[in-house]
Amino acid sequence: MNLSFLGNDLYRGFNLVSSIIPTTAVKNVLNGVKLTFGYGQVELTATDLEVLVRYTLPVKEKEVEGNGGIVLPASYINPILREWATSEEVLMSIEGNTCKLRSRGGYFKIMGEDPAQFPGVSVGSGENSVVVDGEIVSDMVEKVVGSVSSVRTRNALCGVFVRVEGENITMVGADGNRLSSVRRKVDNPNKVLMNGIATVKCLTFLQRFVSECKGTLKVIIDESRIRFIGSKGEIISQLIDGQYPRYEEVVPKQNDKKVVVDREELLSMMRIASYMTSEGCRIVKFILGKEKLMLSSRAANIGEAELEVRVDYDGTAFEIGFNPDYVLEALKVADADRVTIELGESNGAALFRTGHEQMCVIMPIELEGVNLGE
Repeated sequence: MNLSFLGNDLYRGFNLVSSIIPTTAVKNVLNGVKLTFGYGQVELTATDLEVLVRYTLPVKEKEVEGNGGIVLPASYINPILREWATSEEVLMSIEGNTCKLRSRGGYFKIMGEDPAQFPGVSVGSGENSVVVDGEIVSDMVEKVVGSVSSVRTRNALCGVFVRVEGENITMVGADGNRLSSVRRKVDNPNKVLMNGIATVKCLTFLQRFVSECKGTLKVIIDESRIRFIGSKGEIISQLIDGQYPRYEEVVPKQNDKKVVVDREELLSMMRIASYMTSEGCRIVKFILGKEKLMLSSRAANIGEAELEVRVDYDGTAFEIGFNPDYVLEALKVADADRVTIELGESNGAALFRTGHEQMCVIMPIELEGVNLGE
């Protein structure tokens, strides 16, 4: 089997799929990328047994003669292809489990493995799918993934809840102290209803996949897997077992204090205020007055900060404290130039409306009894 590629095409495709390979694999074959050739194309496949990615690679020649496959060790092939990424042509010759790569300056001969030993996954027809622009999905992931819990014992909260209902796709991330959600439109002519908890690894890899595979994605969620199908390949991932909490019940409905503020100004002032906090006491106090918001922070044995931000607010004086990291992360992924903050009680959840169909719920830190370093 003789194949011819553009150096950049081969490197980018191989580098993309190999990035899913685990640093330590239970089987040697999992350290490799499976190449399957036939029907005029080459398909690259890699997996960590939780996420599997397939990517169709263009071949310079019009036809791929014959059929076959091989598993190539990613740690050896990737550096070689990176050096040859600017080559007009990289030739690949496959005989049995041996691969020879040729380009400028010489060749490499590398032993591969039997593709029959590579784990596969069966998939359905994909009829019950919805269609959405890949860049929209990638942007949704960016807005919620930072709120996902990193505590492994809280299994359901260690992933992103994805729900498709009617014309909408919703993503939610939460860790018990905050919750982020975003909703966008999808093409759902069959009125498919589906949901599941996707792993962070799957969705962050999807962001990279979308950067290489422009265009729309088909999204399919069944009982145990989520699948994203693009024009050049697909991602198949196991879902996290468990029942996701009823996140709608967490969103406060009765917060009567509404503050409208410039996102960039609040982001800047919040960042500055966070500098004057200590590792064990990450608190920035919000002190609301008419048309102004004071940000107050203090670090034991170091100093204090007090900053003023102009806001649209004509309610009563009010104080509430937040972990600045949570507020900063919400503001960084906000779409809106002006953010609306809805507040209720000083010990109740605050709602940050950060864009169209986008919000973040943040639990406050109770100020009573907290030593700010005095």
